[in-house]
Amino acid sequence: MDLAFKEKIDSLIGEVSALTDLMTKISVLNYIQQEAGFLLWQLEDEQRIDEDSRDY
Repeated sequence: MDLAFKEKIDSLIGEVSALTDLMTKISVLNYIQQEAGFLLWQLEDEQRIDEDSRDY
């Protein structure tokens, strides 16, 4: 993983960890999880498309 991305992610996690309102923290973490899931789905779709294009 690129060090710059790791530092940004670690910084974001630190900010979320510092939140004192539990409901806000839960909302933020749920949103991060939702967006990460969507990015993973996009990546898997791109991989399938790439693999399919190699099969022809």
